[in-house]
Amino acid sequence: MPPQRNKSRLHQTFSWRTFLTGLSVATIVFSLLVTFPNALSFLDLKISDLRMAARGARPPTNRVIVVAIDQKSIAELGHWPWPRNLMAQLQDALASYHPKVIGYDLLFSEADTDITERAEISSRLRQLGFRETQLNQTLGLDNDEKFAAAIKRQGNTFLGYAFAEVRMHRRIITPAPGYLNKAIDPPPMSYQLIFRAPHSSAEILHARAYLPPIPVLNSSARGTGFYDVDADADGEIRGELTVIRFHDRMCVPFFLAVAQAFEDDQPLRLNIDSVGIRTVNLGETVIPVDEMGNMLVTFRSAAGGFPHVSAVDVLRHRVAAVELAGKAVLVGATAQAIGDRAVTPAGAEFPRVEIHANAIDDVFGRDFVNRSKLLTLDIERLWAVALGVGISAAVAYLTAPVAFATVLALIGAYVGYAQYELVYEGILLGIVFPVAVGLGTSSVLAIYRYWTEGLEKRRLRHAFEHYLHPDVIAAVVDNPDGLKLGGERKIITILFADIVNYTGLSERTDPAALVALLNDYMTKMTDLILESGGVVDKIRGDGIMAFWGAPLEIPNHARAAIDSALAMLSELKILRERDPRFADIDIGIGIATGEAIAGNFGGARRFDYSVIGDTVNLASRLEGLTRQFKVHLLVSKESFSAAARQYVARDIGLVRVKGKTLPVPIMEVVAAAGDGADSSYYDRFAEVLDGLRSGATEAASKALEAMRAERPDDGVIALYLDKLTELAGTPAGELVFEFDTK
Repeated sequence: MPPQRNKSRLHQTFSWRTFLTGLSVATIVFSLLVTFPNALSFLDLKISDLRMAARGARPPTNRVIVVAIDQKSIAELGHWPWPRNLMAQLQDALASYHPKVIGYDLLFSEADTDITERAEISSRLRQLGFRETQLNQTLGLDNDEKFAAAIKRQGNTFLGYAFAEVRMHRRIITPAPGYLNKAIDPPPMSYQLIFRAPHSSAEILHARAYLPPIPVLNSSARGTGFYDVDADADGEIRGELTVIRFHDRMCVPFFLAVAQAFEDDQPLRLNIDSVGIRTVNLGETVIPVDEMGNMLVTFRSAAGGFPHVSAVDVLRHRVAAVELAGKAVLVGATAQAIGDRAVTPAGAEFPRVEIHANAIDDVFGRDFVNRSKLLTLDIERLWAVALGVGISAAVAYLTAPVAFATVLALIGAYVGYAQYELVYEGILLGIVFPVAVGLGTSSVLAIYRYWTEGLEKRRLRHAFEHYLHPDVIAAVVDNPDGLKLGGERKIITILFADIVNYTGLSERTDPAALVALLNDYMTKMTDLILESGGVVDKIRGDGIMAFWGAPLEIPNHARAAIDSALAMLSELKILRERDPRFADIDIGIGIATGEAIAGNFGGARRFDYSVIGDTVNLASRLEGLTRQFKVHLLVSKESFSAAARQYVARDIGLVRVKGKTLPVPIMEVVAAAGDGADSSYYDRFAEVLDGLRSGATEAASKALEAMRAERPDDGVIALYLDKLTELAGTPAGELVFEFDTK
């Protein structure tokens, strides 16, 4: 199984170059966004809509209700617009429900359609000698006068008007037909209390002409306010304007005029400082606005979801008294055919009367959200700086995965903080500006690290890949401290492999041919070792030294080593069948598992990553003993047990190798279980060995003789029979083989 890198390292050597590059990138992104603030405004608006929706449903206060001129009302009462006498009946019907205040989100800038007919009749009657008193008695009031009279009787009704053009900077314009550049009496409602900061010259949204209700209706209403709203950069309406300057008046909007009347005419105060509108106050209530005077609206529902009743049901008294009594009633058109609709975050076909209704409900519920740059800009810029510096430091100091996680955590921290401020403090901080600085910095740094630091690592890897195992290279490149001299104790598995009778082979083979043969042999063998996660430590002549378990941990290094050795033997068999040069080539392999010191050994200027220790010596001795036992693969009993896998193998017993005092139990491994090798022969040997250890020497000798007859070339059987001959009939017990040479 391939090795896994050590994941415990979280940081690297701090790179000042990376850190300063990050600061430069953050500064550039910061400066660009400050210079071009509208570059990402569209995205910020859309994200803000999602965040506003994520706050959860905001139920209405049930103090505002819309009387809708809807499809049902038009179907029963006729097409829109209705004659003013019908509007007078509706006004009287509304008054009978005793609402606290009534507001019409309808323009009454033209006289009723029956006025022409009345003028013709009046002219004829005058020609016949009728006096004015007689004319009034004969014709009665016209429709507009009836509607005006009904408004006066109710006494707390507000009408609205529209401005011709609203701009930040003043300029002379020619009013459109019907628009007036001077206010008629009574003039539009305006702020009576205005507090302007000293030396303030802030420009206020300005209008040069307006379209008021016709005089008879204008004079009958409690007051008039403007309907105009200001769409954001994407064309959607998210707020209500709270002030527009018209001549020398700071005019009050329709929604705020209705809200003030409902709240018992608490004083309205406008606060202006050097950069624009600071706040609007209704009594003690502070209404947060941006510097343009725009109040952000919290939409309670999608179109048609605000509490409403049909106008025809009011007119015919089919509405329960409790529905309208004591409430702020807004009369407006919601029918699709009328077209008085706008695009909002709550829907693309949103009735404008419901925009005003939601704004009034925000005032009643004190459910405000402040998105003024006067409040939020400094916070956004401070976070942008913090993200730029923090991300630069993280990428310069932390490893790539940890740095990536840190970048996400830092950006997530700001997003979480911004959402907390929105939900619990009612402050709408911009998300895009700080996050853009953070993402821009991290993205450029990621590319920078890949092409600079990554380029340096690739150069080092390329320089050493012909000499070291890729994982050793990775460990050194990723951790330059790994180039220091020293080592650490680790439990590892070591393999030695040599070609049998290499000296004779070299004597009878041309040197050039021998080199070619060795290169082909080493390529095949070392590839198998590397594929199993092993490290090829040394190649000396015909010998290979490899180890598993350092510098990187693998799940079962003993099993990996034994499986690799068996693969090497299988590969050699294939080479013998396919390549005549390998016909007489045989190898011996020794494997041992135990504690060793793994690390860099050598001098300060030249060293090698290797392993040293008694386990290394044991593996080397076991490889040499393959000649004595005439087997291909010997492994220590500790390696065999640690592998924890079924093999076709036999327990050879104890050997006392050169350089060790205590005997070592060893195993011959022939093949992995299930690979087609017959295990019955080795099972019989195990039974013989059990008999020897129990003292049945004579029976064991006979069994061994029978096995030698079956396999005359079995070196293990031959050594056991020779040992029993030395004992001359003495009970054998546990035999110990001892060899003076490697």
